[in-house]
Amino acid sequence: MTLKLFRDFMRDHFAFTLVYFISHILVSIYCNYYISSNIQLMYLLSIYFYVFIIFLCFRFIKYVSANREIQRLSENIEIEEKGFSCEQQAAITLIHRIHQTYQDQIYEVKAQADNTHKFISQWIHNLKTPLSVIDLILQNYKMNSTGHAVALQHIGEEKDKILSMLNQMLKFFRLEHFSRDYTPEPVNLLESLRSLINSKRNQYIYNNVYPLIECEEESIMVMTDSKWNMAMLEQIVSNAIKYSDAGEETKSIHFHIERRGDQVVLSIRDEGIGIEKVDLQRIFQPFFTGKNGRTHHQATGIGLYVCSEIARKLGHRLTISSEVNQGTEAQISYLSKLKDSVM
Repeated sequence: MTLKLFRDFMRDHFAFTLVYFISHILVSIYCNYYISSNIQLMYLLSIYFYVFIIFLCFRFIKYVSANREIQRLSENIEIEEKGFSCEQQAAITLIHRIHQTYQDQIYEVKAQADNTHKFISQWIHNLKTPLSVIDLILQNYKMNSTGHAVALQHIGEEKDKILSMLNQMLKFFRLEHFSRDYTPEPVNLLESLRSLINSKRNQYIYNNVYPLIECEEESIMVMTDSKWNMAMLEQIVSNAIKYSDAGEETKSIHFHIERRGDQVVLSIRDEGIGIEKVDLQRIFQPFFTGKNGRTHHQATGIGLYVCSEIARKLGHRLTISSEVNQGTEAQISYLSKLKDSVM
């Protein structure tokens, strides 16, 4: 390693060495022939040589020191402040900056991989529950084949849960390539909302929950991506239905749309169990289920995280407010026209 370093050093200083000796030889010859013939050329050259060797030793020490600092960067060790030349310092700083950027990218990839691993593990764990329920229903049906209609109904319910979890998983992975599948366009918010409500008609009836829409205009346009916006609204509405906990009492989900300056605000409010105040600050964190997740075992803790990411990438503002046993309200602020700040 040292021999190679020395060869590299001499190769880097070859041009300097050549210029140094040629210039001093020419100066010595000039002095001997035009100034005084008594000047000893060999004496002058020996002085030049010794001065050059001393200078080169100092240069080699700095060269080795700079090389060691570069090697230390590969071990992620902080650089010591030393008297490097401007050229060496610039090279070391540039390498350190590239190395730091590389480390940050590695950390980001690892964090994303950890999140994906956690999500898949949680998803598989939650998927086992409806499958176990289906297996139990089938076993009971084999023992008592008279209740096939009830069995089919329960199997259908568990099938819907599995389908919902599969859709959540697909949304989670599609978020990584959001920019490839994003098309901002004017969307009729009221029409999209009605289409979503109609698609969930059976869930409303089964849970004894009914929608109420309040909007002063028949057509209200917002700038968004229709598919991603529908995915976000579907998750919020599904949560509202799931946590309404109506039982025998009929409850409602209130949809309110209004204009506020250059924005359109959609409010979705249920009359359900609500969210604990201490949990409100963490509801957008991935895999966080809170107190409600312990009572509703199908909760994955990924739905609102996906909603918050979709809203952020679409340039919308999503907020959640809630009171225990009073209900939860989600507000989404849309732009009524496209701005340069929307990415």
